[in-house]
Amino acid sequence: MFFVEMVTTSVLKAMLASSGLQLYHFASIGRVLSCGIVFTVLLNRLGVGYRGLIHESSASLCATLGLYGVPILLITPALLLANCALMWLVDSAFPSPSAEWTVYNSPLVGRFGVVALVCIIAPVVEEMLFRGVMLRSFLQQYPRGVAIVHSAGVFGMAHMNVYQFMLAFLLGLLLGKLYERTRSLLPCILLHACLNTSVTIMGFMHAGDASPASLRTLLSQWSPDAAVLALVLAVPGLWMLYRLLAVNRNTRTQPD
Repeated sequence: MFFVEMVTTSVLKAMLASSGLQLYHFASIGRVLSCGIVFTVLLNRLGVGYRGLIHESSASLCATLGLYGVPILLITPALLLANCALMWLVDSAFPSPSAEWTVYNSPLVGRFGVVALVCIIAPVVEEMLFRGVMLRSFLQQYPRGVAIVHSAGVFGMAHMNVYQFMLAFLLGLLLGKLYERTRSLLPCILLHACLNTSVTIMGFMHAGDASPASLRTLLSQWSPDAAVLALVLAVPGLWMLYRLLAVNRNTRTQPD
């Protein structure tokens, strides 16, 4: 996937050299295209259709979104708070030069297309690859716990930097459990999109700066009331998710 990503990004830079796009734009588009190319090849090899990939469950699409939409929205503020805290902790252990984040932050200023890429297209394509293809295959070969942990590790490493690895790994555990219980990518895509959108909005609030140093400052600006509210909202959200996943557990026969 990384090889395809490098080739795709290089081709895009050569074809669109005069477009005014910056390096991060090419890298973002290249990553999404590489994921799409890889999972398309794998789907053809596995003989799995897109309908079966996205929603293998016997429950309807609307019912799945209706059941999981509310708890996912409730836990999103707490996930955003956890994102700020984790990146602050990692940056404290591994300080990063601000210059390294100049390219990373540039797309957050304007650029509707890049926002759509981060908030909509990337969650869909990445979930189709990491949960729909990769985790699906792991679950056919390994116990549930092993499959979920290893797929989360690969998802974390795919972000290619230590600052996003921890949150991506922990998020991958939750997304993996959601997929394993529901056999649907819809809750995973929704959760992934909600978090990406929250981080993007946070970047706009900080003048396009989403670096660890900026997140550390933003974390300090969370009022106690806002932090408490995020955690309070997460309690019923997590309880609802637990109850929903516990019900679906009865339909799975693999050992944990």
